Amino acid sequence: MVAVEKAGIPAVGIAARSFARAWQSCVDGWGQPTTAFVTIPHATTGQQADFIRNMVDEQIEDIIRGLTEVQITANVNGPNGTNKSSELFTVEMDPSQSGLNAVNHFFAERDWSDGMPIIPPTPESIENMLKGTKRQPNEVVMVMEPGFGLATVEKIAINAVMAGCQPEQFSVLLAAIDCLGQPESNHRDMQVSGHTEAPLILVNGPVAKKAGINVGTAAMGPGVVNTANTAIGRALRLCLINIGYCKAGTGDPNFIGLPTKFGMCIAENEEVSPWQPYHVDLGFDNDESVVTLVTVTGPTDIIDSGSRSAEDTLSNLASMMFYPNAGSGGYLRGRQSAQVGHTNKRVPYQGPYHPIILSPSRAVIMAEAGMSKHDAQVWLHEHCRTSLKELLAKRDVPRDADGRWIYHQEMQRLEEDPNATIPCLESPEQYLLFVTGGSTHYANFFYGTYGIASQSVEMT
Repeated sequence: MVAVEKAGIPAVGIAARSFARAWQSCVDGWGQPTTAFVTIPHATTGQQADFIRNMVDEQIEDIIRGLTEVQITANVNGPNGTNKSSELFTVEMDPSQSGLNAVNHFFAERDWSDGMPIIPPTPESIENMLKGTKRQPNEVVMVMEPGFGLATVEKIAINAVMAGCQPEQFSVLLAAIDCLGQPESNHRDMQVSGHTEAPLILVNGPVAKKAGINVGTAAMGPGVVNTANTAIGRALRLCLINIGYCKAGTGDPNFIGLPTKFGMCIAENEEVSPWQPYHVDLGFDNDESVVTLVTVTGPTDIIDSGSRSAEDTLSNLASMMFYPNAGSGGYLRGRQSAQVGHTNKRVPYQGPYHPIILSPSRAVIMAEAGMSKHDAQVWLHEHCRTSLKELLAKRDVPRDADGRWIYHQEMQRLEEDPNATIPCLESPEQYLLFVTGGSTHYANFFYGTYGIASQSVEMT
């Protein structure tokens, strides 16, 4: 819509009322704040054609007005309301209750936090945080959407301080944002999606211990033992809010949200896992420190107390693979693609990846049965299947001029079999098995939405 307006062609957007602030935030960030739009009561997804038509028909006069009248707005400097590169603020504090809360009131008034108290990012604390990296403060790590904010090392450090990070955790956060900048993370779609998506940070290697990340009991829970896990995950979310301008109700139109959006960071419990670490699966050396980022929704708790064999445990995991929009043969229509930076180029990537967070004892059950991690992934790939007939009934697959499937022609022979099933996901490694936490009979399953991205961590 913005591109059409910039080309000199009048255009009017149509948005559900709950997305009105998100619309204005996006067009502000894209440099066309006067792009006209009208609102309708409800989102159109899943609605009947007549219902949608009636909602739009009620806005015809405003649509015509938007096409024929010049729109004027005072906000011409982007979503942050300023074109200044940086500013220094002074907040007066005193021992009173209001004085102690002055910094947080100041940030809340400007919508600069996740709603929880922050640590004041003083110049001294930011300078101390920057000791956790050799990278220059003005280095741009990525451009964060939807607000097109320049995620410099210094800005990331500011948000790391606010979240409660320590300098020894800063390199993990920087690596996670390096991952976010890779096309496979599809971070723009994650940021502006109405779906409850959030980045999950997976850490491997010596940096996990150096950063103080808890890999034992309650690794994804609250508590002092999880100070590093919480701070790193929260710091990434603050960067998405303050640099990417993904603010609740504006840049972030998520219809209901999830607590996972406050931040998630875990490390693999490599000492007790019977399998090789996940980063080794990806081709990194065992002694390297690596961060992997995957966008997910969920999780779902898997109770495995009744299992007596590896197949029992895997069957419990497989029982979670029922969500029709989380894979289910979508690869027959081709791989997903993501925009490369701020260009017209797009690159395909394999996805989604479904993280399965296993307690060590669940991994041991399979290892004791002689199963490698790859064996378990192959089992899941072979047993998590979907009906080809139902898939084709919902949406046909791309075909060439001769009627042959463009993708996975080897499966087209199954098209005439009404009972044929195909694997839900394209390949076994998309079942991302990650061992962490205490030894118990539980596991967590997340539905992935895009690809994965991994990055070596700078060790200082």
